[in-house]
Amino acid sequence: MPTIHRKLSALAAPVALVRAVVLRDWRSLLITLVTCAVAAVVTAFQYQVYTSFVRAGAVGPSYIGGTVWVGAGSIECFDFPGVIGEDYAGLLARHFPDAGVRRVVFGFAGWTSPAGKRGNVAVIGIDGASADDGTPLADKTFVAETSDLARLDLTGKAGEVATLGGQTMVLGGTTDRLPTFLGAPYVVTGFVQARSVLRMEPGSTAFLVLDNPANAGPALEGALREARARYPELSLSSQAQFAQSSSWYWQRKTGAGSAILLAAVLASLLMMILLANGVSRFLQRYSQDLLSMLGHGGGEREVWLVAGGIALVVAGVTLTAMMLLTPLMIAAARPLFPWVSFVAADALIPAAAVLVSLGVAIVGARSAVRQFGPEAVFRT
Repeated sequence: MPTIHRKLSALAAPVALVRAVVLRDWRSLLITLVTCAVAAVVTAFQYQVYTSFVRAGAVGPSYIGGTVWVGAGSIECFDFPGVIGEDYAGLLARHFPDAGVRRVVFGFAGWTSPAGKRGNVAVIGIDGASADDGTPLADKTFVAETSDLARLDLTGKAGEVATLGGQTMVLGGTTDRLPTFLGAPYVVTGFVQARSVLRMEPGSTAFLVLDNPANAGPALEGALREARARYPELSLSSQAQFAQSSSWYWQRKTGAGSAILLAAVLASLLMMILLANGVSRFLQRYSQDLLSMLGHGGGEREVWLVAGGIALVVAGVTLTAMMLLTPLMIAAARPLFPWVSFVAADALIPAAAVLVSLGVAIVGARSAVRQFGPEAVFRT
């Protein structure tokens, strides 16, 4: 107990000084708090944009799901498919027994809205297509993405009539699972309907999606290797592999993902510099108080605790501002970037950057703290 009491007593002076600074001289910290918070929010916002970009690049495979994706050879991205024969479904049954098969097509078609506005849309056709509530799509019906309703001149009410690829169709439902940066809104319809709209040959498809084969799980990779060797003209991958390939295609071809991630990294580096500089400025501003602490029996450890306490306060405010303001910024930017969304798990990386900045600030203040050794009292 005496040992614990001595340790708590040693903390009294540093805590008192940090408390006095925060409560009575908070204006001296305001610039550091604001600049660090802005850098943290920019870091988190850019990182959320990056992760949203990664998800949006694979939104098609993620929406459709499945276990195995089959396409034409060398196809890397859902949005740029080739054409294969749908009879491959029977040939692949020996490699993936008991698998359900869905045909999928994708392409661009002309669009005429209910108000007569013309444009282009990205058409996804799926066997057994349904609305988000599970209702199967009837013939001549389609599903639209909610974030693109305004661009399509739709209100979202079922029954609205539009023209898709020269064919009159009816809105059968909406979804919020297909936000895109593609430039053309996604619309989903049945496979046969989409193949007709896209004027594809009978018996052709863009992809075959195999659902729940008997060898799903650890044996799936072996079955994929055998099928690839048997059919080199095809591209075969698991759903996760194809989604990753689609996402990586957009990052590699456009460079946008790398640019966004680089902006997040640079903002985090700026945050580290600002936090370290803020702690250094504090030590300079309160040098006389720290020397007074040394003159009353304190040591380098107490000065270190004061510097660490101020860094902890700044980091805490920075982290709080980041978690509160980033979702608000994303919501405000939603009209410009409908494919960007805030995911709490994605905030862990920017939060870790704040903690790293805290460590950098404390370590960076080491040389300044050493100037407050016992000899500093005699020099003054």
